[in-house]
Amino acid sequence: MSKTKYLTFKGDGEFRQALILSLLSGKSFVIEEIRHLEDDLGLRDYEVSLLKLINELTNGTKTKLNETGTRLIFSPGFIIGGDIEYDCSLSIPVGYYLEVLICLAAFSKKKFNITLHGVTHGFDHPNVDTLKHVTMRYCKKLGLHSAELAINKHGYYPDGGGQVVFTCNTLKIVKPIQWIDQGKIKRIRGVASCSRMSPATNPRVIDKSRGVLNSFIPDVYIYNEHPKGERSGKSPGHSLILYTESTTDVILCCDKTADSQTLPEDLATATTNQLLDAVHSGGCVDEAHQYLVLLFMVLTQSHVSSVRLGPLTPFTVSFLRNIKHFFGVVFKIKVEHIDVEEAGNKRGLGSTLVLSCLGVGFENMNRSMT
Repeated sequence: MSKTKYLTFKGDGEFRQALILSLLSGKSFVIEEIRHLEDDLGLRDYEVSLLKLINELTNGTKTKLNETGTRLIFSPGFIIGGDIEYDCSLSIPVGYYLEVLICLAAFSKKKFNITLHGVTHGFDHPNVDTLKHVTMRYCKKLGLHSAELAINKHGYYPDGGGQVVFTCNTLKIVKPIQWIDQGKIKRIRGVASCSRMSPATNPRVIDKSRGVLNSFIPDVYIYNEHPKGERSGKSPGHSLILYTESTTDVILCCDKTADSQTLPEDLATATTNQLLDAVHSGGCVDEAHQYLVLLFMVLTQSHVSSVRLGPLTPFTVSFLRNIKHFFGVVFKIKVEHIDVEEAGNKRGLGSTLVLSCLGVGFENMNRSMT
């Protein structure tokens, strides 16, 4: 009987990436020295919660955590999926969990139908409005045509009270990706949302944001979403997501969530500036979805896939390194400068990166199991 080989990592930064890549590649891993120098040692409650959800979604997965929580041994099983209802940790948004589930859903045995309870709008991770209106569209472009996210209840940080339902079909194989042409922006859409706050909050956010965006493009529409009663959750808060759509179906998005003490105008200004920065950076994929597209590029059949990106985030750089560890795939990165003709003059707009790789020919063996 052969001895199991483990990939070894240190620190807490590789946790979610290692889980995703391990379950898809079938390779086991060890993470050591998890916050070993901090007063609060080891894995956080939301990380343990994610491990429990993974155990419910899979069959045969083995996890071993030492007493201090600073060393994790993970051996992946088969992704089963199915109907699951789960209470997430209130210390982090459900987007933290959904970013993992979206990567795994296509490669399970059964269709995902997962109900999550917790914080729908928080910090440091995409809120559910972004996941519903933007991430699901990325999924459809990648072949997950029945991917849907229903927001039944909103739940702002810290007390939550939200509920979402994520459903997604499975794939047998992933088709090659060629996302190179950025096109030109033809419209801007958004969603302003608030719970347990004045009904005047969203209109103030919308007016401030449109006042800036309409100076660039006339086709701007931001939806006003103000859930009431049980659908509004347990905590006050407000948020804004904005996303552009181009002539080549490229979507660039950003979002911000704020507590009830933040002025609506400040929220609108911060989010609008972030969107303009994303447009200026260029690329066919925004920063929040770089990892998702790169993962699907690796899993395509044995063909070359290419995508144009703006500046790589630290999360994406780490993800590229881990892809090499788990799949042995190395990306070719080419820098391309952007020039635009204006009144007979060429004006440089900076540069973008074209990333290319050869797919590993991944097949969803879980789907064919009886």
